[in-house]
Amino acid sequence: KRQVLDDPFVIEPGISAAWFDIDREGEGFMLEILAGDRAVMYWFTYDSEGRQDWYVAEGEIHGNRIVFPEMLNVSGGEFGPGFDPEKVVRTPVGLASFTWISCNSAVMDWVVDGNGNARRSGRMNLTRLTDLISPVCHDEGNPPVDPGASPLHESALLSGSWYDPAHSGEGYVLQILSSERALVYWFSYDGDGNRRWFFGVGAISGQVIRFEEMFTTSGALFGDDFDPDAVALSPWGSLELELECWSGQARFEPTEEGFPAGELDLVRLTILDGLSCPEQ
Repeated sequence: KRQVLDDPFVIEPGISAAWFDIDREGEGFMLEILAGDRAVMYWFTYDSEGRQDWYVAEGEIHGNRIVFPEMLNVSGGEFGPGFDPEKVVRTPVGLASFTWISCNSAVMDWVVDGNGNARRSGRMNLTRLTDLISPVCHDEGNPPVDPGASPLHESALLSGSWYDPAHSGEGYVLQILSSERALVYWFSYDGDGNRRWFFGVGAISGQVIRFEEMFTTSGALFGDDFDPDAVALSPWGSLELELECWSGQARFEPTEEGFPAGELDLVRLTILDGLSCPEQ
């Protein structure tokens, strides 16, 4: 008797989420599915000396795969008022691909072999870490929403990437988890130009999202030497985002030494497939 195979999973807007390998807790990915079969990936990880590091890439969607042919290492930034976007350098250092099995499961393959690094490669088995209020991924356990259901909460439209054009080379990746909660990752630097990232879950009140506690990490190593038990979590400060659909402001008060308080004028860099802002 011939076996009947299920239809292959096809990537849809609800794949936008945070993803991680449960054996590598302390690093992971912020993934955004965009219109036109495009995607953006941010990899928050570490270097070979236990310091935070991050990569960014833009890719193309092919069925159940996303191919990122050019993963970038971004350098030259500096936290705070000394940031000069003219000094930021984006260097291709590798490639990555994601293959989705379902709404909650994927495999990620990567190669890093540029910017003076020895060639390294690896594979991760990824699990969904977050569910956005919208767009939602649909599978057997999560069927499509009735079009006549209650209207989408307006804060859902804020999910996406945000940055200050005067600070091009750093920015925020925001995910609206519910009408009351949001997750943010801030990909940035320290005062010496080392890549850093900070994250937190905040409360939504009108157009303001307040992240009372932002955190940072250290201690883990990149690649095969990663040990989740080596990850050290530390408080970093607080962040407040006041956003409309196309623009807004970030205000921050770090508690970690060497990071001055300040504010940034933000504009939207990406909008997730399945969402749309009113015309400006």
